[in-house]
Amino acid sequence: MLKNFFNFELSKVIYMLDMETDVLQYRQESIENLQGKEFDILVIGGGITGAGIARDAVLRGYSVALVDKDDFGYGTSSGSSKMVHAGLRYTIQKEFRLVREGSVERKKILEMAPHLTHPIKFLIPLYSDLRTTKSGVRKLVWVYDLLAGFRNYTFHKILSPEKAFSILPKQIRKENFQGGALYGDGVMDDARLTLDVILSAEEHGAIVLNYCQATVFYEDSSSGRMTAVSVLDKLKNEVFQINTRAIVLACGHWTDNITRAVDPDVPQRIRPTKGIHIITKNFLPEYYALGLPIRDGRFFFAVPFGDNLLIGTTDTDYAEDYDFVPVTKEDIRYLIDAINFLFPGTLQEEDVISAYSGLRPLIMSSSEESESESDVSRKHEIFEIKPNVYAIAGGKYTTYRSMAEEMVDKLENLLGKKGKCQTDKVPLFGWALTKRKDWENWVTMAMENLTVRYQMPKDVVKHLMQYGTNYLKICKEMDLDPTLRERISKTRPYILAEITYQIKNEKAVTLNDVMFRRTQLQLSEKQGLDCMERVADQMATILGWSSVKKEDEITKYKESLVWKP
Repeated sequence: MLKNFFNFELSKVIYMLDMETDVLQYRQESIENLQGKEFDILVIGGGITGAGIARDAVLRGYSVALVDKDDFGYGTSSGSSKMVHAGLRYTIQKEFRLVREGSVERKKILEMAPHLTHPIKFLIPLYSDLRTTKSGVRKLVWVYDLLAGFRNYTFHKILSPEKAFSILPKQIRKENFQGGALYGDGVMDDARLTLDVILSAEEHGAIVLNYCQATVFYEDSSSGRMTAVSVLDKLKNEVFQINTRAIVLACGHWTDNITRAVDPDVPQRIRPTKGIHIITKNFLPEYYALGLPIRDGRFFFAVPFGDNLLIGTTDTDYAEDYDFVPVTKEDIRYLIDAINFLFPGTLQEEDVISAYSGLRPLIMSSSEESESESDVSRKHEIFEIKPNVYAIAGGKYTTYRSMAEEMVDKLENLLGKKGKCQTDKVPLFGWALTKRKDWENWVTMAMENLTVRYQMPKDVVKHLMQYGTNYLKICKEMDLDPTLRERISKTRPYILAEITYQIKNEKAVTLNDVMFRRTQLQLSEKQGLDCMERVADQMATILGWSSVKKEDEITKYKESLVWKP
């Protein structure tokens, strides 16, 4: 079965590539297709929530357009902790319904996107003098497994101090140590998963555009409904109009700004909190992620990230520029001190390879003044702004699909019912099946194909599997131009053919798109500054950039780095 599927996919991909048109021409055609017709739904916001809504709606048969003022996943959806998880600490807060929902959705994401997600064991060191006591965490992981219907990736275990010491780094704090607790969750590439959901929506008929900003909303005075939106194409500095029956604002921490453009009297609803993560050398002895207590009572994670380690997150209120959220020395110091408290002498500031930030669009509560940032609920809410305009905010990345289902269900009352939610049954872009059990056999076959056919190093072969079945399109680019097999950098598994593929197939139009969201070069050593010129050269060749444009893209990339060591 898998061999037949493999051969079918190869022939289909070659046919699709033969039909490709110039990427900028295709973008312009998409803009022209947005005009002169009325859409059922216009989604504003191309993060994971907006992407999920667009995919759900188009699969039910609605006509859908989606625009984002920046790139897809530009905000929180590329600045998360990169975990597919139900939320162990929400169990502490007794948000059992949220954890149950997260457990169900985590399983679906792991099934639908095996190319971008990985189940992993998390280990919590237990201490009698910290929040993670043996008795407390034992109850916690039991409830966590219970809420998952005992279908977590691995059933929890409480480890003796001796067993935990054999797994944990040797420099771990010994005082009051009680052992460890193992439980199962998952990790993901958040930016690329958002992109696959966006491209899946497009694959089924939605028109999706990045760098298109909603500027003016037009209201029908008799009905009070918004009937059209003016949109600025930021790449060409041209304005066009989209007519629509319903509007969904899925704008994350920008929600208050955009809802007030619709209705200036809408009250503030969002409490953005800043979270930063650092990438450091990996000091974990085995392939485990760690859930770690901090002296101030908070909880953070250390997660394998390629050959490195991702550590985070902070949680502080934020009310400054939403488009540029800097990582400060204080932020870095907070996480390093937290690690060194449990693993004395392990990290110094010079061990930080890269860092990134994100804002959580938390829902403001009535008890906000007395509630710490970490205690604010992660539940989502849907707000009616006008009779046909809704905003959705809050929630967790892992629950995006169920949030989208709820939003589209609500739109049925306005637009008429067209069908049931199909997003957990229709394969996602990048993987043509919906069960993870088929992945291992398929990926073995695909890696053998790459190794034998192109004589590629193992790290490059493994890396290309993140594209799922679309790796075949990258193969086609290498067949057309063998020089594209070259690495972008000697120390990283990325190759030039990926850049060509990302521009032709994934709507990458800026250097930042490629460096941070299509790849994770920005999160590698030197923040990718040592290889950005080569990426820019490749993009210039495909997109026809002048030397001035190329240098401008390089300058903008440097300016976009939120961490300046």
